[in-house]
Amino acid sequence: MKTENFQIHYLPCICLLWRIWKSRNKVVFEFTQPLATSLARQFFFQVQEYASVSSLPQILSPRPQPSRISSWLGPPDGFIKINFDAAVRVPGCSSGLVVRGSEGQVFLALGFHHPGVSDPYLAELMAARDAISLVHSRSLPLAIIEGDSEVVIRQLDGRCCEDSVGGPLLRDCFQLLSSCSSCIRFCSVPRTVNWAAHRVARQALLLSPVEIASFDFVGWLH
Repeated sequence: MKTENFQIHYLPCICLLWRIWKSRNKVVFEFTQPLATSLARQFFFQVQEYASVSSLPQILSPRPQPSRISSWLGPPDGFIKINFDAAVRVPGCSSGLVVRGSEGQVFLALGFHHPGVSDPYLAELMAARDAISLVHSRSLPLAIIEGDSEVVIRQLDGRCCEDSVGGPLLRDCFQLLSSCSSCIRFCSVPRTVNWAAHRVARQALLLSPVEIASFDFVGWLH
């Protein structure tokens, strides 16, 4: 059997078994009781994420193919670009934001802790909310928010609240967007393009909230 055919037929089964095993470990070692809805959502998210970075067709639902961007592209004149990403380590997660101008100059690089959240999908949503909050709090007039989670970008761009668990976070994002006078665009990119935000999120995961407050992410990123 060809490798591609093997992946198409068995990838969902492999991902489902992996999510069941992870949930079993949470029950045994963390004394938690994962919800079936959370397991199903994580399974769906994992398959979609794998398919988005591979040459496989979209297995669970059709959607437009991502643009083949191989490197980070500067925003148009007058815009700033905010890349966001999340990193997860039980029992919490962190988000990383990198704000750059049209010539690639780094204006800001921020990290945030979100204790109690270890779901990758919710972690990405929190990172996206942090990016929208930054635009709102700094009154940035023209912004492009860029991330490597196609699921989250699609929901934000379409103002779609299709996930019951992520619904409250999505509604927070939509409320921020509705109260913000800025022009905000959303864009999905491959993980290789989003490396800077990913590194900031990973570094923030290793620091305490106090350390993050005084840590120079811009200098460290350079």
